[in-house]
Amino acid sequence: MRQGLLCFLLCLAAACSPEGNDAPGALRITEAARAEAEAQENGPRPYVLPRTEVIPLTSGINGVEYELYVKLPDSYGESDEAYPLLVTLDADYQFAIASNHVQHLWQRGQAPEMIIVSIGYAYDPADKESYRLNRTRDYTPARALEGGYGPEFQKVSGGGPDFAKVITNEILPLIGERYRTDNSERVFVGHSYGGLFGAYLLLSHPEIFNRYILVSPSLWFNDKMMFAAAQNAKPFGRKTYVYMGVGSWEEQPERSYAMVSDLSAFAAALATHDDPNLVMETRVFDDETHASIYPAVLSTGIRHLFLVMDRGD
Repeated sequence: MRQGLLCFLLCLAAACSPEGNDAPGALRITEAARAEAEAQENGPRPYVLPRTEVIPLTSGINGVEYELYVKLPDSYGESDEAYPLLVTLDADYQFAIASNHVQHLWQRGQAPEMIIVSIGYAYDPADKESYRLNRTRDYTPARALEGGYGPEFQKVSGGGPDFAKVITNEILPLIGERYRTDNSERVFVGHSYGGLFGAYLLLSHPEIFNRYILVSPSLWFNDKMMFAAAQNAKPFGRKTYVYMGVGSWEEQPERSYAMVSDLSAFAAALATHDDPNLVMETRVFDDETHASIYPAVLSTGIRHLFLVMDRGD
């Protein structure tokens, strides 16, 4: 039946579309048509993001089983050039958004082509306990027994320094061996606890990434320890671009999360150094919550990092 349907489509195309006819409306057999014919025979098929793969990595530093979600640029197979690298955390929800949207921006001249790597974990995404434990362990720069997901999860907090070593000594070298990456152009993207970890990287390990998108960073963590780090920040040794965004609905001091005010204070602390190598923008996005803010800041941040903030100076 499958062969018969495909033959019918091919014959129909030959009858209705003369050879070489590319006129609008000309009937041509496309991959989509072939896939539709196959689906009628075999049933629906899963959607897979093109040019993607998942690499398992068991860390020798902290023993954690990671999964690296990788998206290659459209032109990767026809090129020998090195590409900027964009790294996100929280692969469960960030990878599909980032890989599709960055490609969409590039196709419209609003972002460079990039290799995208999202760092995830080898666990069932429906397992919310593991989700919270992994994030609390890896994304927090110090041990703190209060706040976050609660005392049971905070017991594992403080693994951020080890996670930074995992990224530096294991993940980035592995990606560099497998793919053509431009080591001078690395973008970090983190949301919430991931944004907190990004702030930690910015101030403690500025040599790893030169561009950052910090989405609603959890700057309240551990009595706002990142404020002191910002006040004591050392001069940056190269141009470093930081785009930070937060939703207007995230200002909830009654719940101890005044995230709009915290982001403003953090940016102000960094700005007092008047460092010519630090190029920084912050924005409060109207009508966005902590759950909805990620796509808005990612999209705007990518465009500003490369088209607005970086003017070749």
